[in-house]
This record gives sequence, structure tokens and C-alpha cells, in this order.
Amino acid sequence: MDGVLPEQRPPVGPRRGNRATIHAIQSWLADGLELLFPIQCVGCGKPGSIWCSDCDASLERSVEPFCSACGLALGAWTACPACRRKKPVLPVRSYARYTGRLAQALLHLKYRPDQKLASVMSDWLSGLYRRSEWRASVVVPVPLSRNRFQQRGFNQAELLARGLAVRLELPLAAGLLRRARETRSQVGLDPSERAQNVRDAFAAERGAFAGEAVLLVDDLYTTGATLAACARAALTNGAGRVFGLTVGRA
Repeated sequence: MDGVLPEQRPPVGPRRGNRATIHAIQSWLADGLELLFPIQCVGCGKPGSIWCSDCDASLERSVEPFCSACGLALGAWTACPACRRKKPVLPVRSYARYTGRLAQALLHLKYRPDQKLASVMSDWLSGLYRRSEWRASVVVPVPLSRNRFQQRGFNQAELLARGLAVRLELPLAAGLLRRARETRSQVGLDPSERAQNVRDAFAAERGAFAGEAVLLVDDLYTTGATLAACARAALTNGAGRVFGLTVGRA
């Protein structure tokens, strides 16, 4: 990227100083709440840790063999039917099936900036990445729309990406990719409607990802439409390769 690390570039979207202030306030609030309310497992409510061993054992983790493109567990298939029909824009891996206690945990993270839970999930993604043959040069969270960011005050994908970038010792580029327009919620839409909803919804400055191998991070993979739209924006603006990691897979 012209010899400049992503975090050194002028941010696109919310100002970086504002992001730092928001993260600091969230951390202080979390510490204060922990004093008032002892930490509990977000999966089952058991006191003592944010994610307990019982909930961890309940996860339906992705296991080989899986599709080399979308990461779907193949089982008896020799190839993923969907990827045979249409080659994906990027390869994706997901840590576990979006069900049960994991679904509850991701819903918790979606509406609460829980740094401890994000740290646990960043560990999961770090292990998933290290088991792949990918070689990324920068970590990029899937951005929220401006309206949703203002409503929540944080982006759960950025919480995951921030912890992952530290573990992988890669730069985090939280502001280079942005939402070019507001989109309706993807909930309840079929695959073709999802793809149309996010078509051209993401953008970046021209050449922003020049020569980079981009590791996109999101909390959930449903049809892959959002990750694909983000990947197209990165590739259009210079990225050489794009990979995707998510915690859950619907």
C-alpha cells in the first residue's frame, strides 16, 4: 500500500480518535459492570467465566473434509453443490455451526461490546486461520452502516478483527472499507435477495488495498453475500487476494 501500513492511512468513515474514545469508554463501562455483576457464561449463565467448558464442548465445529471455497462441511459430497454451480469470489472458513449456545453468544456480542467474549472468539479465529494455507497481509472487519454504528456505538466484526490482528501480528485496517449506501436487514431474505441487497454496497478509496492479501472478518456467514460484496470492493481497489473468516455459519 505505497509503503504505508493501513492503520497509518487517513481513516474512511468514523474518525480514528472517535473510535479510540469509544473503545476506552466501553472498556471502563465493562470493568464497572463486572464489579457490580459477577461475570457469567453467555451461553448458559454459569458464573466464573464468559464462556464455560460445557458450552465450548457443545459447539458443532467445522471439520474436514469441507469445501475449499465456502468452507461447507462436505460429508458424503465430493464437492459443494453451490460452489460447483457458481465459483465464489473468495474462500471462507467458519469456526462452528450457528446454533444453540453459539447463536446465543453471537447475539450477545451483536448488541453488547463484550471485549472478553470477543477475545475468546478471536482465539478461535486465530486457530482457524493458522490451520489454513492462507497468507494474509492485513485484517479488515466487515463494516457496519453509519446508522447502525451510531445506534450501537461499536461494530462486533471490528471487535473480532482487532483481537485477531493482534494474535496474527498483522495490521488492522478498520477504516479502509466502508458502506457506500444503507442496506435493509438481510434477515428473512432469500439468497438472491441477499445478494441484490448488498450489491455495490461497499467501497474503498481507489487503490486502497494495492497489493494486499486481505483477511475479511465477520461474525456470521449465512449465504456469503456480504463477504462477497466486500471482497469485490477490495479486489476492485487493488487487493491481490481476499480471504474470509467468520465465527458462525448458518
